[in-house]
Amino acid sequence: MNRSAKFYYVQVAQLAEANDFFQNRLGMDTEQTFLSEQEKCILVKPDHYTSIFLSEQKHDYQTAKVLIPTTDLLEDYCKLKANGIEFSRMPVYLNEGLSATFSDPYGNEYIILEYRNYTED
Repeated sequence: MNRSAKFYYVQVAQLAEANDFFQNRLGMDTEQTFLSEQEKCILVKPDHYTSIFLSEQKHDYQTAKVLIPTTDLLEDYCKLKANGIEFSRMPVYLNEGLSATFSDPYGNEYIILEYRNYTED
């Protein structure tokens, strides 16, 4: 599968709280950085291809829906459930693969997707 880099800008109410959620509840690597000289943000790297910039400020290119690829959705789903993450959509098979959806404390939606080719033998 050919994957290209994905960049998401997501607005959160409080960076420290968002950092705690992504690092401790979701188990994702985070790094404090800057989007500009005045604007701090948190960089979240759920995999090698996806970058999520969390900011308290509104941005032109921000989104409230983020797609996070995974190689094992069921394992990730069970780990996240064990960490108290509530899913709005349980694992379901889509044309693209196996998917589940949850939200962060700010209402942003995260779709975890295990890409699958159902036409392979």
